Amino acid sequence: MRKWVQLGARAYRIRRPAPLPLSEDELRSIRTPLYVIMGKHSLLVHPKRQLVRVPRLVPGARAEIVTATGHGPQIDHPDVVNARMLAFMDDTDTLDRTAV
Repeated sequence: MRKWVQLGARAYRIRRPAPLPLSEDELRSIRTPLYVIMGKHSLLVHPKRQLVRVPRLVPGARAEIVTATGHGPQIDHPDVVNARMLAFMDDTDTLDRTAV
C-alpha cells in the first residue's frame, strides 16, 4: 500500500502553479513555535536557502534537512520526521515551562 501511495505521489501532476514560499514579511509575522523539515532533494523549495532564511526571520524557529528524500520527507522517512517533531515539541514545552 505504501509503495502505491509513493508511486501515486510521484506521478501526480499539479495543474496550477505551486504556492510560493512565504515572503520575508509573512515569516516575520509568525509568533508561534515553528519547525520546518525539508527534503534535501526538494524541487519546490531550496532547502539550504530555507535552512538559513527561516531561523533568521522567525525568532526561535528551527529548520532541518532530511537527506535521501525530496519534498516529502514525512512520506519517505516517517520515523525520522516523527522523532524530530517530537523532540522539537519537547524542547518547546521545556522552554514554556521555564518561562513561567
